Amino acid sequence: MTASCKSALVLAFMLCAMVRANGQTIVEPLNREVALAGELRKVHGYGPPGYGENKKVDTPITYWVLELPNPVNVVCTPEKPQWEADDWKATKRLKLFFPSSPVNNEVERKAMVMKGHRVIATGILHRADTVGEITPIYMNVTELQPVQPSPKP
Repeated sequence: MTASCKSALVLAFMLCAMVRANGQTIVEPLNREVALAGELRKVHGYGPPGYGENKKVDTPITYWVLELPNPVNVVCTPEKPQWEADDWKATKRLKLFFPSSPVNNEVERKAMVMKGHRVIATGILHRADTVGEITPIYMNVTELQPVQPSPKP
């Protein structure tokens, strides 16, 4: 399958899999690759032990994010009904995790070149379940592609 054919299939699936609700895009079903366009950035924050609770002792960290034009969400069941507003948050910022095996490190190398530009990130979205994942939703990235500018008429 050619790369352009694969991209077209991913984008077609993405359109079928996303539902707009309350100004956010809800991605269903889970555990399937989606492609999202946004600005690729590195941001600074705080890591362990408290992830920003005490900036004097928390370790400064830098991590990759995809800044989206519209919020996205994934379906989840809140731990307690009264926590629904916190557990089921939409976000415009996704923390990105790149493959760690040496064979796939080319994805992070691509990211270094495309930092600060609009990209299409393909991967699987997950609801954060630990403070170390930083954003309410994160993506395990499998591919990065630059957004091609629209041809001028």
